[in-house]
Amino acid sequence: MTPDDALVQSAAERIAVAFDVDTALVGGGATMEQLRRFLVERIIHLLNTNPERLMSILYRVDVNEQRVNDIFRTHMPPDMPEAIADLMIERQLAKAESRAKYRAQGDQQ
Repeated sequence: MTPDDALVQSAAERIAVAFDVDTALVGGGATMEQLRRFLVERIIHLLNTNPERLMSILYRVDVNEQRVNDIFRTHMPPDMPEAIADLMIERQLAKAESRAKYRAQGDQQ
């Protein structure tokens, strides 16, 4: 099941904030693939230039630390950025779904 456009857009906006970039750089109206491509590029850049900042961003967007550690332990370097990007997207989509659910519940009351 693929997430709907509103959830992807919400995830893209939050990722843009986390990376301190304009939402347009992530892709206003981003598709899941555009969002993933953006993240992989940013993660590669940070792994090479400022891994501490990457870890800070992962912490700030509430990606499970154990799962990140598992990626570093079990993935070969060329595969790490994609796996980390997938974790970030998964977490942001879960948060967007939760916000939408509680917003809908509030509207019903």
